[in-house]
This record gives sequence, structure tokens and C-alpha cells, in this order.
Amino acid sequence: MAITAQIISDDRGSERFPVGLNATLRDQVTRPHDVMIEDLSLTGFRLSGGPALELGSEASIGFAGIGVHQARVTRQDGSIYGCEFVTPITQEMLTRALNAGPVSPIAFPTGPGPSLLDHVPEPHVEPYSGRTKLVIATIAATAGWAVAAGLYFALT
Repeated sequence: MAITAQIISDDRGSERFPVGLNATLRDQVTRPHDVMIEDLSLTGFRLSGGPALELGSEASIGFAGIGVHQARVTRQDGSIYGCEFVTPITQEMLTRALNAGPVSPIAFPTGPGPSLLDHVPEPHVEPYSGRTKLVIATIAATAGWAVAAGLYFALT
């Protein structure tokens, strides 16, 4: 009994390249999610991590080399998604993304220490306007006379 093998064609629009790039996915609510681009082509990419996405939903993806582009989810296998660019990227963008080195995150200061603004004097801010000061003085004077009158009538 012979077993025949069937070759299944891979009808992808263009060649895929394994990349392992960090990227930021923004869903339709525009919340940012850190994801990993596992492979990339002119027409799409495969990503892992991030939020649960529905087939057919659109999101924007941003990573070094190509900037931010709209993409549509076309395939799902667990937490791995296949996406196609709404508008395919150019060969130049693909080359830049493939040659992009790792992007190190911005090192924000985490503890107390010298600040870039230490030498800048605090601006003088007048706490109350002239009109507000007049109202406060009038209320304070009236309250003082009311207390004095109250004590006078209470003691007599």
C-alpha cells in the first residue's frame, strides 16, 4: 500500500526573514503592548506576546527600521499571530528593519540624585490675586468684630 505525499504550497506574498525584533503593538483602543516580531516580510509579520487579538482586527505596529504601520490579523496559533500590513512595506524599510541593531530602552533616573533642573530657580508664584487678598482681609476683619461682639454680649 503506497502513501502519497501531498506538497502544500506556501502562498505567501514575499519571502519571510527571521528577525526577533522588539516592537510596540497598539490595539484599536491605542493601548501600547510590547511584542516580539518573530519573522518579517514585505507583506506581513508573525508576532508573539501582547494582548489577545481577534482574526480580522486591525492594530498598528511600530518597530525600528520601518516606523508605525497598520496591520490586520490574518492567522492565530495560540498566542502567536500572523499579520499582514494594510499597505506593504518597501524593500528599503525591510532592509533597515533587518539591519537594525537592538534598541536599548531609555534609562530614566530611578532614585534621588542630581537632576537636570537643579540649577533652575523656582519661579515666583503669587499665591493669591489682589482681589482675593482683599476679600480674605475683609472676612477676617468682620469675623474678628463678630467674635468681639459675641464676647461682649455673652459677658454682659
